[in-house]
Amino acid sequence: MKTQMQTCKQLFNRRDFLLQSAIASGGLLTMTSCSTPRTGAKRLFWTRSGEGFVAVTGDGRPLTSTQKLLDASVRLADALSAPATQLSASQSVCQTAALRTELRHKLRDNGRGEDVLEATLTISNTSNQAVRIELAFSTSAQPASTIDAQRVYLPLSAAGLLKDRRFSALGMPTFLKDCDQLVGAKDFVAHYLEPMASHPAERETRALLLAPVVDIFEPQHAWHVALFTQSDQPMRFSHRDGVWYVGREVTVPAGAQIVERCWLMPHTGDASEAWQAFHRLAHQEPFIVPDWVRAMRVHYYDFLSSAQGGNGHRGDGYEADLPLFRDFHVGLATQHGYYPCMGDYMRPDRTTWLAMKGSKYGPAPMSIDRLKERIRATRATGAKAGIYMHLTALDDSSPFYPPLADGRKIGADGKPIKFDWNGPDVKGGLWWMSMAEPEWRQHLLQQAQWIMEVLKPDAITMDETFSGLGYDENPKHRGALSPYAIDFFKKMRALVHSYGPDKAFLGSDCSMSGFVLWADGECGDHAYDGLLGHPLYAQEPVRYLAALGNKPWRPCSWDFQRMWEAQMKLAKQVGAGVGVSNGWIQYTGLARLAEAPRQKMTTDIRSLF
Repeated sequence: MKTQMQTCKQLFNRRDFLLQSAIASGGLLTMTSCSTPRTGAKRLFWTRSGEGFVAVTGDGRPLTSTQKLLDASVRLADALSAPATQLSASQSVCQTAALRTELRHKLRDNGRGEDVLEATLTISNTSNQAVRIELAFSTSAQPASTIDAQRVYLPLSAAGLLKDRRFSALGMPTFLKDCDQLVGAKDFVAHYLEPMASHPAERETRALLLAPVVDIFEPQHAWHVALFTQSDQPMRFSHRDGVWYVGREVTVPAGAQIVERCWLMPHTGDASEAWQAFHRLAHQEPFIVPDWVRAMRVHYYDFLSSAQGGNGHRGDGYEADLPLFRDFHVGLATQHGYYPCMGDYMRPDRTTWLAMKGSKYGPAPMSIDRLKERIRATRATGAKAGIYMHLTALDDSSPFYPPLADGRKIGADGKPIKFDWNGPDVKGGLWWMSMAEPEWRQHLLQQAQWIMEVLKPDAITMDETFSGLGYDENPKHRGALSPYAIDFFKKMRALVHSYGPDKAFLGSDCSMSGFVLWADGECGDHAYDGLLGHPLYAQEPVRYLAALGNKPWRPCSWDFQRMWEAQMKLAKQVGAGVGVSNGWIQYTGLARLAEAPRQKMTTDIRSLF
C-alpha cells in the first residue's frame, strides 16, 4: 500500500504547474500538506508556500485557478481609488505609515482531517488617530475549471417570501427568494446583516443572509467551496472576475488592534455541511441549551384568550386549556398579552393591573399572583412556563414611555416610526424603539430581570427579533441597528442563564434574521402562507438551519389548525416542534377543538417523540 507521503509526492508531480506558477510569481513551494480523512471522507491536499497555503486539490482535482487561495487586502476607506495593501502567503506582513497588517493561515480539523483553511488578518493602528479602512479576504477557489456554470447556495432571509415591508429599507422588494442561485461569470453581491453595517455607502441588498456563509458549487462536480466568517461581524460577500471577496469597512482606533477571520472549506456535501462548520469554528456558544428545550416538541402560546372563543371576554382561556396540556404533550406554555401595555411587562410594586385594554369586550384583570399560579399549574402538568416579551414595541400609554420617548427609531423622513401592530393589547400609540438607544436596551434588561426574579419562569420568549435589524436615522447614533442588537442578545441570554442552567432565552423569526445565534433556540411563529405555506420555505437544505444550527425550534403557531399538515411535515423534515395556541387568528384553543382534529393532532404529536 502506498504511504500517505508517497501519494502526496505523486500528486505534487501531477500538479507541477503550481510550482511553475510559484516560481514565476517569485515564490517557491516548500511543502504539500495532505489531510488524513476519516473513514468514507474525500481526500484534500493543501499546498504550502512561504507563510501560508496557495492551492488545494480534492481527489486530485484542482480547486484553485491561481495561487489566490485565501489572500487579504487592506486600504484606507477615504482613498478607495488608491492601491490596496495586498497580503498573501508570500507577502504576509506589511507596515505602512499608519497600519501594520499581518495575514496568517492555519489548517483546522472540522471532523474530517485538516479540511478547513482559516485566515487570520491582524490590523494594528500604529498612528495617534483613528483610521477607517476597508478590508477584504479573496479567493479564486472554485469547484470547476471554468465558472460559467458556477452556482451558490445562500441562507437567504425569508422576508422576501413573506414580502415583509418592515424590511423595505434593506431592499425587500428585490430580495432573492430561491437560495440556489446561478452566478456564472457575473458580478454578484450578498450581505450578512445590514448592507450599511459592512459598507456605509450601501443601504440595500438583493441577498440578505441569515448567517455569513456562501456555498459555491457546480452541479456536475462533487466538490463545493464554502466561505464563512465570524457570526458577530457584518460582512459583504461578492464575486467579480472569477474571484470571491469577503469584506467590510471598519474603524481602527488609535493604537488599537483588530482581528478578522475568514474560513475556506472544500467539501462534498451540500450547503448544510458548511453551515455546521460555521457553527463549530466561527460562532461562540458560551451557554449550554437546557435539555428540556431539546426534549419537548409542543409549544402552547396564549394571547390572554377567552374560554368562550373569539367573542368572549379575555382572560380565562389559559385555564380552560391547562387540563389538556398532557394530552397534547405541551412542553412549553408561554403567556402573551398578560401585561398592561406592550413594552411595560413587569414592575414588582404593581401587583394588579388591567390587560387587553384595547379589546372591544373590555379589559382583563391580571395580577402577579395570577401569573404565578399559572406557572405553578403549568409545571404541575409536566410542562415548562414561558413569559413573553417584544424586542422593540412600546405603547405610549405606559408610564415608562415619557423618559424613553427620545429612543424611538427615526425613519428616513426624520420622524419617529410607528410599530405596525394594533391588537387588543394596544391602548395608545405603539412605537418602534431603537436598539441603538442604550436606555431602551437597559429597560428591556431590567424588565427581564424583574420577570425572572418575581415570576421565576423557565423561559423568556422574545418576539419579532428581526426588528433589531435595520437603520435608525437618529443623529445620535445614525446607522445600522444589528451591532447593538447582538450586544443586547448576548447580555439577555447571560441574564436569563444567571438564574440557573435550566433557564432558557428563546428568540424568534430565525427564517428572517439570524439573532437566534445568541439565544437557546427558536420559538417564533411561521404558520403563514408566505412562510410555512411557500414551497421555497422548505427548500433543501432548509435556509434557517444556517443560523439555528443544532438548536431546537419549538414554534408558536397562531394559525395552528389550518397549517397543521405543513407544521407536521416541516417538523419531521428538520426535527422541529409544532405550535398550538389560543387567542389570535384562531380562538378554539385546545378545550374547544372538535373531537376529530383533537384526535388527529394528539396522534400526530406522538409521532414526533
